[in-house]
Amino acid sequence: MSALQPHLRGLASWIEEQSARVLEVGSTCALGGDAAWDAVLGELGITPLSAEERRRHIVEGPKRSRGASPIEVRWAIDAIRERARTALRPMDLRSETARENDLVRQIERRLYSLVDEVTREHIQRVSPPAPTTASIFANARATTPSYGGGVKPGLNQMKCTACGAPRKTEDPNVGRCVYCGGTLA
Repeated sequence: MSALQPHLRGLASWIEEQSARVLEVGSTCALGGDAAWDAVLGELGITPLSAEERRRHIVEGPKRSRGASPIEVRWAIDAIRERARTALRPMDLRSETARENDLVRQIERRLYSLVDEVTREHIQRVSPPAPTTASIFANARATTPSYGGGVKPGLNQMKCTACGAPRKTEDPNVGRCVYCGGTLA
């Protein structure tokens, strides 16, 4: 075993431990966040949303029964990913064996999908359970999103592929969801 392999394994372990910690604290904290969640954000160098923004995300964003705002979870995981990338670069340059190169590639693949996977898992954990009504009409009313008002001519109705939050816009190239950072379709 080369001297670099333990460092690569340690980095891979750190990524998983930090991601699990963000997911656990973010999904078990009070709705909108709490002191424990704010401490995690502080450790990662992230400024949390203001109290007013958090309230807006609770009211307008994807329905949640508890937990931090999905956008804050995305920011936290993105900070972990960037720290890991920064640590991985010099190791990648020093890797010499096929095993070291394989470990570097495994870490890179994990980092590629990390943010979206953890954000989706967080949303799944904090979303209220699906209605279990016997009536098809009650189920339809309970699961149909209310977009409030009609969509005026020239407006596009879009929905986040990660959290399901709706968005009305005149610009068809709107980009990312303001609630979780997912893509809109």
